[in-house]
Amino acid sequence: MLTAERKRLMLEVLRHEGKILASELSRRFGVSEDTVRRDLRELDRAGFLQRVHGGALPRTPTSIEHDVRQKESTDAKRRIGAAAARLLRHGDLVVLDAGTTPFAVLDRIDPDLPLTIVTHSLTAAAALAEMPKVEGVIVGGRLFKSARAAVGVATVDAYRLLRPDICILGAAGVHPEAGVTGFDGEEAEVKRAMAAHATRVVVLAASEKLGTVAPHLITPAGRLTHLITDTAASENILQPFRDLGVDVITA
Repeated sequence: MLTAERKRLMLEVLRHEGKILASELSRRFGVSEDTVRRDLRELDRAGFLQRVHGGALPRTPTSIEHDVRQKESTDAKRRIGAAAARLLRHGDLVVLDAGTTPFAVLDRIDPDLPLTIVTHSLTAAAALAEMPKVEGVIVGGRLFKSARAAVGVATVDAYRLLRPDICILGAAGVHPEAGVTGFDGEEAEVKRAMAAHATRVVVLAASEKLGTVAPHLITPAGRLTHLITDTAASENILQPFRDLGVDVITA
């Protein structure tokens, strides 16, 4: 079998099964695992998949600028944001991630519900100034301009001191085995600190991000208490998260 044909078949397996195991492909194609790993490295470099230990997973959609993301799938984001807002309780200490989907939560919060919301997002901080019942706290750090958010050591250290009732995260990829992942290492470190001591960890993710993986781990999927996504997510994608004990909500 030619290398190009073998790679094409590998991508078909990935598309149909949602993951690739090097040992299984070695047996299927009658080649060594070293050959399979070399093919996977080349497909990874070409952007077709994300290599992980023992095989590969679907690569999450490419990161794009904040202003572009703000305009995408606005109806789905509003529904996801509304579902997340319904999880908030009187007096909660909330840590809110940067990103357009977490931002959608703010529009759906009950205006009479007293909360404390901590965020490193400049966009969210501006919105908190217009919410009289919410105590807003801004976490500082180095400005990550494309995300309009703070990152770095100061941001991470500030979150590590908190014991939030609920952490609301966005993510680039959410996979039951590979976990919740992001594109940028510094952003991922901030998100890890946000989730580390939270009683409830909620991830908001559009259906196309489910079953995919980005380079930087944020938290294992089993650490989540809730996953909120849109109604386009198929049951076979959602069930593995339920098997981990995650409360899956479609909106």
